[in-house]
Amino acid sequence: MIRYKFKEELEYLLYFANKSKNEKILEILKCGEVRSSEEATYLSEFFWNMVDLSIEDEQSGVEIPWEEGAEFWNEKVMNSISGYLERSGYEKEWDEVSDR
Repeated sequence: MIRYKFKEELEYLLYFANKSKNEKILEILKCGEVRSSEEATYLSEFFWNMVDLSIEDEQSGVEIPWEEGAEFWNEKVMNSISGYLERSGYEKEWDEVSDR
C-alpha cells in the first residue's frame, strides 16, 4: 500500500486525477497499490504530468485548495510515491520515467 505522511497527499493526487479525468490513475489511487510494472510506469508518468499541470495552473493564476502550495505538495507526494515504488520493487520504472 502507498503510505502517505499526510492525508492531504492523497487528496492532492485525487484532485489532479479528477481534473485530468484520468480514470486509470483513479483506480490505482483507490486501490492504493500498483500491481504491475506497467501500472508503476503509469503512476510515475502521472506524477510528472501532475507536476507539469500544477506549474501550468500556478502560471495561469489557478489556485489549488491547499494553502501550502503546489511545490510543497509535489515534494511530499514525490517522496511517498518514489518510496513506495522502491519498496515494491519498481524503482527501475520510477527512475526511467524520472530521467526522461
